[in-house]
Order: sequence, then C-alpha cells, then structure tokens
Amino acid sequence: MKHKKEKIYMKQILKCIKDGEIVSTHFIAKTVGLSEKSVRNKITELNDYLMQGNLGEIQKKPRVGVWLEATEEQKLRLTMEINQDEITTVNYEPEERMYETLKILFRLRPWEAKTSQKIADQLYLSIPTMLKVMKSCEDWLKVYKIKIVNERNKGYRLECHENEYRVALKNLIMGNGVVEEIRKNLNYFFPNMDVSLVSKTIIKTENEWNYRFTDDSFYEILIYCCLAYMRKDYNIPLHYKEEEVKLLQKYNEYPFTVAIFEKLEEMFHVKFSKEDILFLSIQIMCSKFIDMSEVDITLELVEKYDNKLVEFVDKLLNIIGNILEIDLKSDEKLKESLILHLRPTIFRIQYGTTQNNSLINFIKSEYKNVFRASWAISILFDEYYHLKVTEDEIGYIVLYIQAAIEREKHQYKVLLLTNSNKGYVQLIREKVRKVIPEIGELEFVSTHEYKTEKYNDFDIIISEKTIDEQNEKVAVIPDVLSDRGLLKLRNYMDAFNVNVPETGNAFSPECCLLFSPELIFTNVKVKNKDELLKQMSDTMEIKGFVTSKFHGSVVERESKTTTAIGNGVSLPHGSPEEVVESKVAIAILDEPVMWDDEKVEIVFLLGFKLKMPDEIHRIQLFYKEYVSLVETDEKVTKLKAMKSNVEVYKYLIQ
Repeated sequence: MKHKKEKIYMKQILKCIKDGEIVSTHFIAKTVGLSEKSVRNKITELNDYLMQGNLGEIQKKPRVGVWLEATEEQKLRLTMEINQDEITTVNYEPEERMYETLKILFRLRPWEAKTSQKIADQLYLSIPTMLKVMKSCEDWLKVYKIKIVNERNKGYRLECHENEYRVALKNLIMGNGVVEEIRKNLNYFFPNMDVSLVSKTIIKTENEWNYRFTDDSFYEILIYCCLAYMRKDYNIPLHYKEEEVKLLQKYNEYPFTVAIFEKLEEMFHVKFSKEDILFLSIQIMCSKFIDMSEVDITLELVEKYDNKLVEFVDKLLNIIGNILEIDLKSDEKLKESLILHLRPTIFRIQYGTTQNNSLINFIKSEYKNVFRASWAISILFDEYYHLKVTEDEIGYIVLYIQAAIEREKHQYKVLLLTNSNKGYVQLIREKVRKVIPEIGELEFVSTHEYKTEKYNDFDIIISEKTIDEQNEKVAVIPDVLSDRGLLKLRNYMDAFNVNVPETGNAFSPECCLLFSPELIFTNVKVKNKDELLKQMSDTMEIKGFVTSKFHGSVVERESKTTTAIGNGVSLPHGSPEEVVESKVAIAILDEPVMWDDEKVEIVFLLGFKLKMPDEIHRIQLFYKEYVSLVETDEKVTKLKAMKSNVEVYKYLIQ
C-alpha cells in the first residue's frame, strides 16, 4: 500500500477470498502473480488492515488454505471499499510507526516472537528504519518496566510481568482517548470476543450499583475485562500479598468488580481467577484516587490510600471539634465509624451519583450547629480527593457526629412527682435544666396519678415526698426548687452519672454500615405481614440495595417456616442472590400484626450478600450483636418507644 502496485495486489488477494471460500496460497500466488512466500506476508498485512477496520478476519490452516470469516454486513462494506478504491496507502509518521510496531508486539501470544524482517515487511519499512522504530518502542515501554527481547532465530518479543503488560496494553488501546480510535483498537486486539456483550455487562452492573463512570473510566474497565478473558488460559500469574488482599476487600471497588466478573462468568461460561478481580479493583481505585504513575500501581498503594483516609478523618474530626469546642478525636468509635462510612462514600461520589438524603431538611433544622460546622470539611474533600461533596453526603456525616455527641453527654429522661400548680412546675423545669443540662426530657405527674408500671422507661424519678414503694430509680428531694434542693439533685446526678450502666447500642462500627435512615420506618400502619414485607422490599429495591426478585424470595422463605423470634420481633430475609448491597430494613409497627402464630411489633428485614470474606464476617458479627439489641422486653420496649427513623438510626450507630 506504499505504492500503487501494492494496492493492486491487496485488492486481487481480497477478491480471491472475499466470498469466504477456502483457497490455497498456491492458487492466490498464481492468480496475482507473486511467490507463495510474498502472498503469505501480504495476507498477514491484509489481515491486520481488516481487523483494524472491523471488516472480518483471515483464517489460515496448514495444508488446507486460507479463507475470510466475516458477517454479511462486513462483506458488503469490504466490497464497497474494493470498488471505491478505499484501501489506502500506509504512510506512517514516526510516532504512528512506533504505535503500529507496539501493536504488532502486543498481539503476539506469550510463546510467540516475530523477526525484524517480518515486522519491517508488515510496516513497509527498511530494516534500518525498523530498528530505529524499535528503539522508540523500547523508550515507550521503559516506563512500564517492559523489555523488548530479540531471541536468536526467533525474533522480537516482550518480556514483562503480567501486571505491567495489562496496564501498558490498556494505555496503548486508549491512545489519545478518541472513542472511535478506542473501538477500532478493541476490535484489533480482541477480534474473537463479543466486546459489545462485555460492555453491556458493565453497564448493567453500573445500573445495579447506581454508578455512572466517565467514558475514559468505562473503557478502561472494558479493556481490563477483555484482557482477563483473553489471557485466562495463559496461566500467567498476577502477584499479590494476602494481607494486602484483605485490605483491598474493605473497599467498594472489590465487590463492584466481583459483580462484573460474576455476570461475565455467567455470560461466557468461564471462570475468572481471584487475581483478575483484584487487579481490576486496584486499577479502578488507584488510577483515580492516588496521584501516582500507573507504573507504581500495586497493592501497597491501597495501604497508602487507607492511611490517607485515616489522616483525612482525623483532620475532619479536628476541624469540626474545634468549631463546636468539643473533643471528637478521642472518640475511637466515631473515628472507626466514619472511616467505614467514607470508604464506599468516596467511591460513590467519584464514580457515580451522590446519594440523596431524604432527611437533609430535618438534619439542617434539628442539628443546625453540627451541620454548619460540618460544612467546613467540604474543602477537605477537595484537598484530599478532588471531590465536590454535597449537603446530602454531609448530612450522613452529621448524624454520626451528633450520635457521638449525645453518646458522650448522655441525656436522661426524668419524671418529677409534684402536686404544685403549672406556674411552679414551669419554674422548676427552667431551673433544673440550667443546673443539670444532662436532663434531656423532664416530665411532671401528680403523686396521685403516678403508677410505677406506667413509667418504667424513665431513667430517674424525683419525688418531693417519700412514696410507699421500693424503687431504685426514685430519689426523694424535698423542696427541689430551693438552692439546697437543687444542690442535692446535682449531687444525686453526679453519683448517678458514675454508676449509670453503658447505654450505647449493641453494634460495632463495622455493622453500622448495614443501617440506613431511609430503610427505617416508625409508626407503621399495615393490615398484615404480607403488606409490610412488600412495602419494605419495594423500598430496598427503589434504593438499589436489592433486585426486583428479592420480595419473591422473602415470601418463599416465609412460606417454609416462621421468622418470628419472640419478644414481638421478627427477622425475615431474602435470597443472597437477589441482594446488591447488604442492608437491614427496620419497621416499628403502630399496632402489632399476626406473624403466623405470634404477634409482632418490630420487623428486621435482612438483605445480606454472602460472597466476600469481609461481607461474611460483617453478617456473622451482626447476628452476634443483634441478640443483645432485643434480648429483653425492656430493650424491645425502648425500641418501640422511638418516634422517628433518625432516633432509631442514632441509637443503632451510637
């Protein structure tokens, strides 16, 4: 194609094979007037041209012949190109020569090599010019720690680790980022693969996880998936350390990658290695979150990123704590909870849409000081991760901080027995709150109306007179409004603060990831359990945590055995296969409903995945810690008394 004569030869060869018939190289040589060796060389060059243009592929079989494999559409396009003389001459610029040479080298299978003469012939270059081009290729590959080896009597091949090979080939295919060029390169390097099916699989996973990748990120993932499929039978290892793998599995990139490969395995009926999953999840995370060259992408960067996240949370707590004039950095539970929360949050903001927070107006109104203080960290997101954080995402962070503040400064619920008039009662309320700020709720009732069984959810009961009953919660303080009475109450509260048992929830920070305010429902009015399970399942589906088949799997499970566990609590669950992200939905009913043979007032609907070791550990921990949440009637009563989803959520994550 460098000369007009070459174009004629190529057109003649195409005419011999375009109908798909098997023909011998001897027949072609005789038809076009060339030697069989020249025909074989030109068939190789022609095949590269066809594959780059997605016009089909020339197949060869020794002692049988050659033939063209192409669809009817490809054959039609090919006929048009032959008739319109569109097989153009190749006139490479120096940089183009280098890229064309690299493409030849990367197309070689691990055991193959190609002589300098064959490469020169394929590119229509002289041997000296080809050697100069090879030097440019070496410089390009050096950054990836890849060497070009020239083996005696065999030719040139690439020598490298598989990790570097995949990163380098990805960049070669991506080129200058022009979509049409990327697609052409995909057809060239993966000619026997249904790339469009791989693409659809990634898009489907994006939709399920509610992520939207940029074009560049999408094509990078597509290339790596195609590479995993193409090289799965070569048994070339990708090396990682086990402790680094455990670290990586904490991040959302890992289960997201698993979800892609699970679908690919189902589509192509193949099995991918654990290393393929690790490799892609590392690329997704490191290429966007860490400002380093891709040469250095190893799992060591994941550890550096984890340290960066810890540093980020420390700084976040320091800034908010300074504004609010409270110590947040020493709260290890708050710190761990925020680290676990922010890992998937940063991934979601980076690649997808931010999560809508239906509670944001409530948060801004009820916790306005914490919310305003928390806005200061928006600069941190930009500084550390180059991300623009929304008020919806800030709102979730506010809930963790507010819960920690309330955990640190426990608010007691106090009942005061008095027969005084309303004016006197109001005066007591104001004075008591000033002297004892840890009293969050103060209610009054006359001695005549008081019945212990009706008020067992109060922390302290204050009586101005001795009452005829034994109750350790009762403190007798005459004339509570006087300075002496207030001092006695203050002393009583100081002693009470020392002896009060731990009231924090039963769940560790790791399990807090399973809860979401949008999946907590209070004062629920339903006719039966079927109506309730449908409502809860539908909400989980709308939020993207489960598939449309999840509700059916819950109903099927219920038909086999009851999920009521006593104390008015039920624990239904659906199939792990229909779960996208592990979550727990909670419903506190206004009136109990029959659950088979029992009445139930609180329902925990479990949507759990059980594939990743990290997920399995979290679920096992949940079951272990869940027991203490509902082990007594008193604890169940405390849950039932909560009036809003925010109150329940804060209780669970405290």
